[in-house]
Amino acid sequence: MSLAAITRDRIPAGFFGPGLRRAMGNYCQLLAGTVSRVGLQAVYFFVLANTLSLSAMGIFASASAAGLMIASFSGLGFGSLAFRAAAGRPRLLGHYLGLFFGSLCLTTPLGLLLALPFYYLLFEQAISLPAFIAILLVEMVLWRIVDVTTQIHNGMGHFSTGSITITVASAIRAAGAVAFALMGGGNVEHWAIFYVAANLGALLVVATALRPAVSLRWRTRLFVSRFRDGVMFAVSYFALNAQGQIDKLIVLSLTDAKFAGVYAIATRIIDFTAIPFRSFYTLYTRKLFGEGKKIRGALGRTLTVEAVILGLSTLAFLGLTLVLWLWPNLLGPNVAIAAQLFAPMLIVPALRNLMEFHGELFFVHGRMTTRAAVAVGLVCVNACALALLLSLTTDLLQIGLGLSLIHLLLYLLSAAALYRFITQETLP
Repeated sequence: MSLAAITRDRIPAGFFGPGLRRAMGNYCQLLAGTVSRVGLQAVYFFVLANTLSLSAMGIFASASAAGLMIASFSGLGFGSLAFRAAAGRPRLLGHYLGLFFGSLCLTTPLGLLLALPFYYLLFEQAISLPAFIAILLVEMVLWRIVDVTTQIHNGMGHFSTGSITITVASAIRAAGAVAFALMGGGNVEHWAIFYVAANLGALLVVATALRPAVSLRWRTRLFVSRFRDGVMFAVSYFALNAQGQIDKLIVLSLTDAKFAGVYAIATRIIDFTAIPFRSFYTLYTRKLFGEGKKIRGALGRTLTVEAVILGLSTLAFLGLTLVLWLWPNLLGPNVAIAAQLFAPMLIVPALRNLMEFHGELFFVHGRMTTRAAVAVGLVCVNACALALLLSLTTDLLQIGLGLSLIHLLLYLLSAAALYRFITQETLP
């Protein structure tokens, strides 16, 4: 089935001509930004992964993971509500963006306080407190604003601007990693300086040249009325982020920094398989907002999308695994070590991408409470299962196979929750 067939339900009269061309044009604009972003992120990641030692990489990835989880609450979920307004009610966009930035001022100091116990428990012996806080501020504030700005442009249908925004920001980050390598590298503290400088530069460029043309407004009444929705989204977003980030903290706490680095490199490469699909999610989500909750053929169409995501994710990761089996040092010596996990984790990228797709569908159908509950449950299952796995074995092959079984269990739980209400809301 073609991409156009996947992103529509039943084609109304007149859609196949200009409607289809418009949809494909929008996707191509998004995909262009995605391809550029993947390339730039690959440069950023592979330069950094082979400049830092495995131990330093493990510490940085774990600190960044903590920051990303806390960043889920940055702005109390109003960034995502702003995307929804941009897609459906653009006249309210300035109000929701105002609430996002106002809430960001509140959540940032609270998030840093929340992170202090993690620092003294896991990071005190490995990284200084100022460097740790600097990494957290990048994830919680600097990159979060860039990410929300990109979402807003896409929600408004300005896909070219959205692609340019994320591409420019990713290019500046990649330049920071290259500069760090060219100046001799160093430990995590040295990298934190470059990391903050690059992300601050990216934010300044985006804020001055690529911000949406709306006036920010704070409306206390709107804040109060949508506070619950925003917090529910933040909770579910935290849980979804935690599914991909909390494992790094568990690995660091139960093993050592070197293995944490190996694990971080392997999982980051797996994350690359999700990036091309996120462009599709944006377009698909925007279309579903226009159709409403009750969609004819929703079950069949959703299963078709899942099959495509499953097939493409697995093929892409299989191709990368084969390439690194033939040329192990193609992406550097540190990546070659991490690549030992790839073959036994062959289905993990597809399962992670499918669960991310489930999260988008929960959002579209307005099931924020359900999404939050499901995501929290999945995080708990993932954390407990991973801790049990690491306590039983240190063999890379067995860990890879165990991770595949854990992700299969998580996917089945997520799918059971999602399809229960999809079948209830599908029109006969």
